[in-house]
Amino acid sequence: MSRTLSVAEYRTLLHDALSAALATDALSLPTPMMYTPSAHRAALYADSTVVRGAVGEGKTFWARALTDPQLRAVAAREYHMPRLERTEAVTGFGARLDTFQPSPGELRALTGWGVQPTTLWTTVALAALGVPDLATLTTWTERIDWLVRNPGATDRSLAEIEASARTADTVRIVLFDSLDQLHPDRTLAEHLASGMLNLAATLSRRTTRLRAKVFIRPDMLDGALNGVPRTDRAFLTGRAADLSWSRTHYLHRFDRADLFGLLFHVLGNHASAEAAAFRATWPTWQQDADGRFLAPEELNRDREAQEEVFATLVGRYMGVNARKGFTYSYLSCYLQDALGTITPRPFLTALAAALENTSRSHSEHDRPLHYDDLRHGVRCGARAEELHEALPWARLALEPLAGQQLPMWEE
Repeated sequence: MSRTLSVAEYRTLLHDALSAALATDALSLPTPMMYTPSAHRAALYADSTVVRGAVGEGKTFWARALTDPQLRAVAAREYHMPRLERTEAVTGFGARLDTFQPSPGELRALTGWGVQPTTLWTTVALAALGVPDLATLTTWTERIDWLVRNPGATDRSLAEIEASARTADTVRIVLFDSLDQLHPDRTLAEHLASGMLNLAATLSRRTTRLRAKVFIRPDMLDGALNGVPRTDRAFLTGRAADLSWSRTHYLHRFDRADLFGLLFHVLGNHASAEAAAFRATWPTWQQDADGRFLAPEELNRDREAQEEVFATLVGRYMGVNARKGFTYSYLSCYLQDALGTITPRPFLTALAAALENTSRSHSEHDRPLHYDDLRHGVRCGARAEELHEALPWARLALEPLAGQQLPMWEE
């Protein structure tokens, strides 16, 4: 290994790399920062028609990656999935409002007029796949009306698109994401999502080259499945993939390797002399055709190797010895929710907050981060804000408990 970075160099790298990572979102993440957790591979299978993921776990990024040729090529190479190179993805509904999809206002109007969700999303899918008769119409009301008045049009259009995809040896996928933007009323949003699931089941059963892929939160999926025939519920959930950054392990309560793999990827792919020096400490970093630096396998998957590197940054213990706990497991234990879910942004935000506090309160410390400041990083509240965004009722439920101490009376 080459020379070790100084404390000042590590702090500079951590500050600059974490700031750059936290300044991006799923729609603006540049290719060099793309990280491919092993647990996310199944989400890209054509037959994974349902992709479950909590807020912050990567639904919108993977929906974007499937429609972006460069990101899709990276995923095909990293996951050893050459079939992805022959996949064409179009957006039925997503975060980008410049795509060919109904706006939230149009969805509210169509729902109020009694349009059935399956009819609505079938129309959207056929329009996104380029059915000529729909392309000439200017409003979603006209397109839906055309499909209703031409009952054989759906089967005929699907057969033509299927034949075209077979000739081109490709799979065509219609993507549905950002389902929290479907409707402000959660019940109506789930009602609309049920139509996407019905469409996904129909395409999977009746075609071989056409698929729908629905990126959805687990809690919303439970509600949306109520609008799906019972025979299709098991079919859809049996093909579901999960976006996870924390997996239960029979020896360790939580496997956090992907989160630390992401951290080292962020540090190694920053455009700076400090990042180059960080990579040089492990000479087996490689650069791919897109300019991304790929960490050695042990930094991505080996918990012991990851713990050694993290100990370089913050020490091994949350105090002077092991009785206070281990730094490698601390963030994961205190950032997880009740289901053991941990997501990247709060993890990186906690590290950025810890670094800021170290620079202010422990600037003379002999490590880039002080273990006490990891506690400050957890208290910055990033994970709580993420959960409150996904579950607005949680804040209202917790407010009456503010300032209380345990144990307390149940009522």
